[in-house]
Amino acid sequence: MDDERQLIGISKIARQKVIEQLKHAYTRDYLEETDFERRLEIANSTNDRAILRELVDDLPDAAEDRSPQAASTTFRIGGAEARPEGTIVSVFSGVTRKGEWHPPRHLKIVSAMGGVDLDFTRAVIPPGGVEIDVFCIMGGIDMRVPEGINVDAHPVTFMGGTDTHGFGYYGTDAPAIKVRGLIVMGGLDVKPPRKERFKKFVRRFFNDE
Repeated sequence: MDDERQLIGISKIARQKVIEQLKHAYTRDYLEETDFERRLEIANSTNDRAILRELVDDLPDAAEDRSPQAASTTFRIGGAEARPEGTIVSVFSGVTRKGEWHPPRHLKIVSAMGGVDLDFTRAVIPPGGVEIDVFCIMGGIDMRVPEGINVDAHPVTFMGGTDTHGFGYYGTDAPAIKVRGLIVMGGLDVKPPRKERFKKFVRRFFNDE
């Protein structure tokens, strides 16, 4: 009898409200991707009202969450703190820049049989953008760039390639990331952030687009 009451008590509207709250928490970085997927799977399958409530008990409500931190989950335009130049060297090793970091206005990358991973998702972009000069031999450079940044990537490649995944143009007022230089037997891959790709899947899955 208890199981029957629990099953009847979970309406489609109640379940959808929890799913929407999970989606909101995920897009505001209150949940990591793995935790979001786990909770979403439970929300779609459980018939226990107590379990459904527990999925969102520790999360802010979408209508109440209006904090500046919650609204700022992507890149920012920096000011005086931007350095004019910087260098990244990767030889038989890997170098990663992610989180809230301050790329210089002009960045030089030297990579030999190594890898460089630059995530601009939460970076503080200098006014006007970033110019990147690469020299890469038998290595790879991965860049994750959020929406709102123009990507102009045209290095010279030999036995390699450059893939910008169709990044759009956001107008002359948008900051730009320009990549020039030489890549030999290697590649440059410019992709949207992992979470942005997953968010697009979530929006399509729930017909939010």
